[in-house]
Amino acid sequence: MKRYVLAAALAAGPAAGLPAPASGQEVWLAEEPRSEAQAALAAFLDAGGFAVWTRDTVLARGDTVPGAVLLLEGTARIAGRVEGDLYVVDGDLFLRSGASIAGDVLVLGGGFYDSDVAEVEGAVTYRPNEPLRVRPSRGGFEIIPEIEPEPAFELDGTLGFHLPTYDRVNGLSIPVGALARLPTDPGRPEIAGGLTWIPAREDVDYRLHSSGRFGERLRLGLFATSAVVSNEEWIRPTWYNSLAHFVAGDDVGSHYDSREIGLELEWTSPEPPVWEDAPRWRVVAALGREQAEDFRFRNVTILFGEEPPGPFPSLPDYDPHLQIDNGSLWFGRLGFEWESQGRGGHNAMGLGVEVGLEDELSHITVGLGPIPKYNFLLVEGRVSARRVLASGHAVEAFGIGRFDVSGRLPMQRYSMIGGIGTLPTMPLRGRRGPRLVYAEAAYAIPLLGDAALGGVDVFARGSGGGIDSPWDEFELYGSVQGGLALRMWDFRLEFGVAAGSTAEPGDPGLIAFVDIRTRRSARPTRMPPPR
Repeated sequence: MKRYVLAAALAAGPAAGLPAPASGQEVWLAEEPRSEAQAALAAFLDAGGFAVWTRDTVLARGDTVPGAVLLLEGTARIAGRVEGDLYVVDGDLFLRSGASIAGDVLVLGGGFYDSDVAEVEGAVTYRPNEPLRVRPSRGGFEIIPEIEPEPAFELDGTLGFHLPTYDRVNGLSIPVGALARLPTDPGRPEIAGGLTWIPAREDVDYRLHSSGRFGERLRLGLFATSAVVSNEEWIRPTWYNSLAHFVAGDDVGSHYDSREIGLELEWTSPEPPVWEDAPRWRVVAALGREQAEDFRFRNVTILFGEEPPGPFPSLPDYDPHLQIDNGSLWFGRLGFEWESQGRGGHNAMGLGVEVGLEDELSHITVGLGPIPKYNFLLVEGRVSARRVLASGHAVEAFGIGRFDVSGRLPMQRYSMIGGIGTLPTMPLRGRRGPRLVYAEAAYAIPLLGDAALGGVDVFARGSGGGIDSPWDEFELYGSVQGGLALRMWDFRLEFGVAAGSTAEPGDPGLIAFVDIRTRRSARPTRMPPPR
């Protein structure tokens, strides 16, 4: 049903640099709302009393618009104040330092470029993929929903190729993949597959995932994978770990070969937001079987320096970087993830539980006596937060804990700390064991640039953590770091100095470092990957 409203003119004349509103023009939705965001837009149109902007607009610092504003297919750069709601349809909104919005901000089908030091008194809703466009009609404007059907076939990444990876057990890996679906079927069944070519091993890994939906929020699927996995993906993203190892032999992962087959169920929050104050959550349950295998040592190309020794240099028959219990086990996993991304900052948490039952593992014998089976209950929790203060300073915190609550963990579930990304003053991968505790907190002061987009910061960080293992008593290690960071969006290139604990005799525990940091993930590592 069509909705008509009369767009009211501004009570006062336009401010300097501000175009006059489109007065006396009608704006309506061509169809009934198809989402909560469209319903909010319909209520806004029904209420009336707003100005309509239909071309690029600049609201300078000190300028004020005395009521609500609707921007249609234009670009608005706001550094002044809007005394009401600000709604954008198929346009771009830039909030600059000093901007002040007295009501809600809603951006549908366009771009939203925020500033952490701008003020929005109401809620922020950003849906860049909302299928809306604006069409002039009968002297006014008609807002038309455009539903684009999902394609029946899609290639991953760029022409099917993902970013190559590089690590100390594979060298170069080149992944490709694609997805096929039946978009018109009520269950929207789809099958995703991919191959990863590993030239140095003369091997090919694979992944295959088939799933169907029961409503919009529930998905059931079967999966089969053969891949190199790591328990340290929380330290740094794969692309940076690959670059760091190729350049300087700085690989933080505890890689091993994993082949899994199983069934998974995913339940997600309703209509997950892309970026707004409302939280999003996800629950995943999985049952399956894993076959694990360690790797022999492999010399890979490193541009500068060489690969540091692993945690077991006294066992030459095994890969000096990692030793696991080869074989298979049955597993059950349950994971919960929660995230809230808003203008004031970012909060996230994750909780994962895994039950493992030994099927057939080759036990590594240390000493004499019977070796218990690897039946275990593993719990992992994470939390991360980021806040931008009114001063523009940023505060960040992250914590992770992994504990074998009962039973005995196989070594492929062990974790590592040490080196850049955790405790820079300790040797890379210097501590490894079944129980991990790690936390860090940082404070950054912007020297140049914008707090949200990029600039130069001076930062200070404190880190602490420890590993508990059967052969080594738990000890808490710590370090403090500080320096300068070049920041752009979520990426930080840091140049700093660290001082703190070290496990090397005679080491002063003081180093200079260069690191790339990204926002920490709250996702438990042992959960199936998100789709």
